[in-house]
Amino acid sequence: MKRIVLFLAVILSAVSCTTYRYVSATPDLQSAWIGKTHADVVRAYGAPTRECSDGADGYILIYESFRTHYDTWMDGSINSSREIRDFKEFYFGPDHICYDVRSSDRMPDGRVFNLMNTVWSVSLALPLLLFLVTL
Repeated sequence: MKRIVLFLAVILSAVSCTTYRYVSATPDLQSAWIGKTHADVVRAYGAPTRECSDGADGYILIYESFRTHYDTWMDGSINSSREIRDFKEFYFGPDHICYDVRSSDRMPDGRVFNLMNTVWSVSLALPLLLFLVTL
């Protein structure tokens, strides 16, 4: 009976250590916006943050914002902070048709097994479970 409890606890601990992996959302944006006009993009996103040349005859509409990410210790105190740039860049040719899109957006790509979280949780849970089984 004790072995079954121990086995189930370790399995449940390992299963709980899955996480989401995030991948670039750029391919979805590209399929949605390449071939669209300048007016379509402005209608959807509003006025761009800034506009610059693409180095050829075209231009880039840039939508960007900045946010601060705080890394904290276990007690909630701030360890460090960093500035993160969120952006979408729409590249247009001289004909005002979008030919490329870049973005900092990320989207979940399903749940994946996270080995480090599993090792960490099992190493914490195992001594406790062994103690409980010996009672």
